[in-house]
Amino acid sequence: MENVIENILKKNTKNINENNTKIVPCNTNVVLEFYEENPYRALETTSNGIIIGIESTHRYKSNDTGEMEDSEEYIACAKVIAVGPDCKNVQVGEDVFAVKHIANPLPYKKKGYRVINEQNIICRILNDD
Repeated sequence: MENVIENILKKNTKNINENNTKIVPCNTNVVLEFYEENPYRALETTSNGIIIGIESTHRYKSNDTGEMEDSEEYIACAKVIAVGPDCKNVQVGEDVFAVKHIANPLPYKKKGYRVINEQNIICRILNDD
């Protein structure tokens, strides 16, 4: 009986991760991959050697629990992975700042992508050439 079930599963299931698939968002949706840290933050070194502009550890003491908790950025930098057909302002490969907590996780091949509507992208980062 167990072999019969295994044979049925092998014939009727396939590993879609082996296929060459791509993400195509609908309408004005944009697929983003958020950076761990903002690559555009400015670091300055004073004459005394003090580095200014390093971000904090994003931890705070919660008033509710009294415990140390991690805070998450409200607006964060991300790379545009894919854009929907109705997007007018962003292109694949650009870096943008977007409202991070609105972006929905996209369970696609464990890539850590998130989907957001183009309206929730705050700004694009372009080279000044």
